[in-house]
Amino acid sequence: MPEPFSVNPFVVAGELPAADMIDRNRETADLLAHARAGQPFRLVGPRRYGKTTLLARALGEAEEDGMATALVDLEGVVSIESIVVRIERAYEQRLKGGVRRTVEAILRSWDIGVSLGGGGFTARLQRSRSVYVESVLQRLLELPATLHQRTDRRSFIVFDEVQDLLRVVDAAGAVRSVIQHHAHAASYGFAGSAPGLMRKLFEDPAQPLLEHAVPYPLGPLPLDETGDYIFRRFQRTGRDPGSGLDPLLTFTRGHPQRTMLLAHHLWRQTAEGGSADERAWESAVESALGEGQQVLRARWESLPVNEQRMALALANFQTSPYDERAYRAVGLKRGSLKAALDGLVDRAEVTSQRDEARLTDPLLELWLRRRGVH
Repeated sequence: MPEPFSVNPFVVAGELPAADMIDRNRETADLLAHARAGQPFRLVGPRRYGKTTLLARALGEAEEDGMATALVDLEGVVSIESIVVRIERAYEQRLKGGVRRTVEAILRSWDIGVSLGGGGFTARLQRSRSVYVESVLQRLLELPATLHQRTDRRSFIVFDEVQDLLRVVDAAGAVRSVIQHHAHAASYGFAGSAPGLMRKLFEDPAQPLLEHAVPYPLGPLPLDETGDYIFRRFQRTGRDPGSGLDPLLTFTRGHPQRTMLLAHHLWRQTAEGGSADERAWESAVESALGEGQQVLRARWESLPVNEQRMALALANFQTSPYDERAYRAVGLKRGSLKAALDGLVDRAEVTSQRDEARLTDPLLELWLRRRGVH
């Protein structure tokens, strides 16, 4: 039976609820197993690939195991102060019940201006700039160990977009100096969307965050489960994806956000009680491309020139990046190919295996193909 007053079942704005994820059962189980074993991990995948939703699901299941959890969003941090505020906010958002009351009591006893409400550390900074914020950060990072000492409760803490610690001088070292001693009390996960910066953060001998963190690359969605998910949601709302489903799966090739986006637009193009056809699919693609055009242009224009050329070559020729016909058409020299390709891979704009490479985002690929090689 279709749902009454059906609304579009494909969410494209905001964070996707963990219950609405497509598959990712194996990935959730793997991350949770690492947390239970106290093994740090580093989850790497392109932006909008579902990392945050996956982490939220793993943290939710860890809470059912009795762990205290926090998901610290470090995207765009610019100072030690902003890191403190993000950690404080992460605890404020996730802690509940008795563990929350215990943490609040610990923070009050420390008297460092951090709290789980009432303006917290931001209010402290507004009242007084004479705060030794480095010591506040170190004390706040000690919270999982103190909580364990008082309650015997283990914590599971995840730092999302952790590569942005590199934007703040000495921040990675400050974090490492504290959490490396917490194996008995806490499990740590790290997630990032820039493979190059993640390698620098975890593998550079000058500043490894936690060199023994297990790498965990996040791949695309399985197409069979994805197809079933889309079909069920169309059916539940009185529609049929019809002949629009196969081209959608082929086009999006398991990219989580693009799958939801194109399914959203295909659903909009399908009449209630009707079935999508090729025309509906074509209209869905044009709608998605029209909505995203400004963002796609901004992403492409933010790339260095040779990486722009490489992206154009990959989109328009869909061949090896070392194909002379392709790289000459966009003005690249053979000696520049590896650096341009490596730059795109480091930004997660390209996935590459051996001599095969493809743009990660199928919508960006289409936009560049429409643009041509000039």
